[in-house]
Amino acid sequence: MKKLRIEEIFTIVYLSVVQILVKLADTMSIFCELARGSGKTTHILASRLDRVQDSMPGAILVLAADTYRSIFDNILPGIIEYFEEHYERGVYFDIGKEPPKHFQKCNTFIFDWKHTISFVNGCVVQFVSCDRTESMLGKNAAHIFVDEMLRIPELKFMERIIPALRADRSKFGDSPYFMGISGFSSTPNFETDEDWFMEYEKDMNKELIDCIQEIAYEVDLRLIDLAKANLNFKEEEKLERFIERWTKRLAELRRGQTFYIRASSFSNLKILGIDYIQNQIKSIKDKDKLYTSIFSIRKLKVKDMFFGKFGKQHLFDDGYDYRYIDLIAAGEKIDESCRHLKYYDKNRPVIAGYDAGPFSSMVFAQRNASKKEFRILKNMWVFHPDQQDKLAKKIDDFFTGGKKEIYIHYDRAANQKDPQWKKYYPNYKKKGVNDTDAILLKQELIALGWTVHLISTKQETIYYSQHYRLLNLLFGKSKINKKLDNILIDRNECEALVSSINHSPLKRYEGRTILVKDSERLPFEEQAYNSTQLTTALLYILWGEYSKYLPDSDKNQDTPQGAGTYTV
Repeated sequence: MKKLRIEEIFTIVYLSVVQILVKLADTMSIFCELARGSGKTTHILASRLDRVQDSMPGAILVLAADTYRSIFDNILPGIIEYFEEHYERGVYFDIGKEPPKHFQKCNTFIFDWKHTISFVNGCVVQFVSCDRTESMLGKNAAHIFVDEMLRIPELKFMERIIPALRADRSKFGDSPYFMGISGFSSTPNFETDEDWFMEYEKDMNKELIDCIQEIAYEVDLRLIDLAKANLNFKEEEKLERFIERWTKRLAELRRGQTFYIRASSFSNLKILGIDYIQNQIKSIKDKDKLYTSIFSIRKLKVKDMFFGKFGKQHLFDDGYDYRYIDLIAAGEKIDESCRHLKYYDKNRPVIAGYDAGPFSSMVFAQRNASKKEFRILKNMWVFHPDQQDKLAKKIDDFFTGGKKEIYIHYDRAANQKDPQWKKYYPNYKKKGVNDTDAILLKQELIALGWTVHLISTKQETIYYSQHYRLLNLLFGKSKINKKLDNILIDRNECEALVSSINHSPLKRYEGRTILVKDSERLPFEEQAYNSTQLTTALLYILWGEYSKYLPDSDKNQDTPQGAGTYTV
């Protein structure tokens, strides 16, 4: 009988200390608060999924996220990468289709296989999300996997995801993973993100976890020794007894236990390299973001922000219409299009806010008068060498299939005959140096078949203090605010805008309120998320639509420094 070599039995891979600790603990529930680059999906979530499914043949597992689309865009690619690297698709696992005949039957009847991951032992992973309450119907999961928990409100998690955790104990109760949760997230910013899941850290029995990890390590060493035994039957029998005895004890120790770990990007430094960390420190100008996304530092800081009354209540995360996405299989790419937006009315024009300049940004909205809602549905941007032609093409591509009519609000700078930025880009003069930014964009859109209404052709300077008072009116809770529309922003399609809002500090100087726009000196590629560019586009659309509700004294107040300018 040929004895297999150890490298033929085990897959030899490098794991970071954090990845090893998670694998050794492997308790019923784990919660990983990990920074960028830690191998969260490919080396922790996916391998944990592999162990859980192997432990419960025929079970239903659930893969959950804040939005159903996030599963396709952000989670599945890493999971697919892991399984395709370690196994043969169609033999051990399959995705997005009815599994081959040699796969065992799942204990639950599956009607539609397009959105599943199936395994040869009959275990099946189904997808659910907070923004699709119907996705939870009929689910009887034995274990739940959740990614980016900082985007999921606690109430939605408890009411829409946890109820799916109700599989048959008589069938799957022997597994230490039964009724467990595998939760993953980056470190939240306490001001803007959800942080309730950090309470699970209090459930961890640190002494017991240390014991579990030590035993698991010893079992792993014996498995290697067993592979090296080389027909020494007495030694093999001894090792097999040890492994069998302690594997059973490990399962009992892990049952009902919680493991919580928090780690920075440095935990995976051998793979990332010091250059990665240095580049992140240089590129992430916002210290709060650097602390949470790289260093995994829980930083609590109350900021004095220009959008002082803006909060989570002004965001919505149920903005996707999944009728088209339901037709495609897991692993296929979802196109960027307005047809996925639940609150977009293709028969009505869009309203836009436009901030022109070397970095051009726009936000798009529609009003539902009957519900008194004004929803910001999408954000877009371009920067040099791209300009109005590229921006117009982006608009046309995204809103394909809808009514090609747009109303655009902007500031007086977009009406300048010879914008200052063109002096820095002489090749762009051939586009028409005497045309304003607004007219250039209008011409490009008309060429694509759009009807364009420029609302701000005679726009006077709008001052920071005026914007600030309007924002307090729109986002505050005053009595007059009840007569106004509710301003709502799509958390998923306007992620950059929300980040921009949270990167818009104010300062008060000699009794004046000023928006600090120093962030617009960042490199262009960093400005969408980390500067006030998109914020400014939002200011213009809100001013154009709602400034009429300000008292005349506010609309006409003279303040030395205006918001209607840009710099290069």
